[in-house]
Amino acid sequence: MSLYRKTSLQERTVLRRAFSKWDVFEYFKDKLIYVRTNNVGRKQIFFLPSEIMMTDKQPLYAGLLIGELGKQFSPSIQMSQIIAKEGKNFPSIKVNSKGETMVVYGRDVFVDSIIEHNTHRENEMVIILNQRNEAIGIGRTRNKSNHIAIKGKIAVTTIADIGQYLREEDLDV
Repeated sequence: MSLYRKTSLQERTVLRRAFSKWDVFEYFKDKLIYVRTNNVGRKQIFFLPSEIMMTDKQPLYAGLLIGELGKQFSPSIQMSQIIAKEGKNFPSIKVNSKGETMVVYGRDVFVDSIIEHNTHRENEMVIILNQRNEAIGIGRTRNKSNHIAIKGKIAVTTIADIGQYLREEDLDV
């Protein structure tokens, strides 16, 4: 049984739309993208070097997990870092140092911590950036951009952050 498979036409369409939304379409245009269904039935999307797929035996784990695919594409933390580096115009918020600390510890983003934002809709998935434009998390907006100015309110719910790896590692001890 093959662990990794090429994307179907429908999956490629969903991925291309997502890559366009996140402004990394050109970056992924000539990259090899594969699908692997995990043990709970979720479709995981991987960026794999072509040499790996040309061998007789497929590896159990290989490549860079860039997200999960359901009806829509949900980027991973690794993908958010590619987006921050390669993309120019994508849904994002930039937080100050206090906000960065809160996100890395898994907390939500308060309006007071937001320095800049490029978001327009309520419930929009955004990349959370620090002051150096490094991706530190992925979140979902709670309000429209014109309501982000209410001090003391949570503006973005943190979905994933770079601190998760460290927190999960501490639980394994």
